[in-house]
Amino acid sequence: MNIKGLLGNMLPTSPLRPAEKTERAIKSDSSSADRDANGQQAGGGEQQQREPMTDEQLQKALEHLRNLPGVKDHNWTVELSVNEAKRFAIVKDLNGNVIRRIPEADLWTLPSATEPSKGQLLKKTA
Repeated sequence: MNIKGLLGNMLPTSPLRPAEKTERAIKSDSSSADRDANGQQAGGGEQQQREPMTDEQLQKALEHLRNLPGVKDHNWTVELSVNEAKRFAIVKDLNGNVIRRIPEADLWTLPSATEPSKGQLLKKTA
């Protein structure tokens, strides 16, 4: 049985009216930065422009990197590099290959040794 032809004859047809144009401004983010699908800005989005690190702060950050377990286990070296007035911490392996180049702005976010570790439910000594 062909119901397509049957329904087409029974349903009243109404003329389509054109849609009205609405003048509504599209809301957008206040910044032009890209956002992830969940609305967070890519790369954390919480970065603030900070003043350059002092030499003492930079040395503390480099020392903190040198004392990280992964760096010690693999016998990697951490060096300071200055390129065009920008400072970077360079992590190198035993052969001298660059593993990671960390800009000075990212060194601000290193966890300090004085902060207590959170989220460690199990200890190896227990």
